Amino acid sequence: MDSVRSEQFREIISFSREMLESARRLEWDRVADLEVRRKQLVMDCFRQPTSEQDAVEVAVLIKEILVLNQQLTRLGKECQARLGTEIHTHNRGHAATSAYLSHTP
Repeated sequence: MDSVRSEQFREIISFSREMLESARRLEWDRVADLEVRRKQLVMDCFRQPTSEQDAVEVAVLIKEILVLNQQLTRLGKECQARLGTEIHTHNRGHAATSAYLSHTP
């Protein structure tokens, strides 16, 4: 694989790992910023088709990126579920407070 494409893959994987670490710290704005940069790198990296001689190496790198993406997606879904629960709990508390206040003299 040529050095430019190798560097692009290294950067894509680095961004993917940084996105995962940011997600673990609940820094979702940072994840989104990194995704914009990573997406451009991916588009640049695959502008040209992969040669047959590079196919196995590229497949291994793509699998690594996919694993990182799956972990990131799992964290996103867990965070979304937690937020949904917190919002539901907050809304129930707000409704109970409103009901209480509407019945007090």
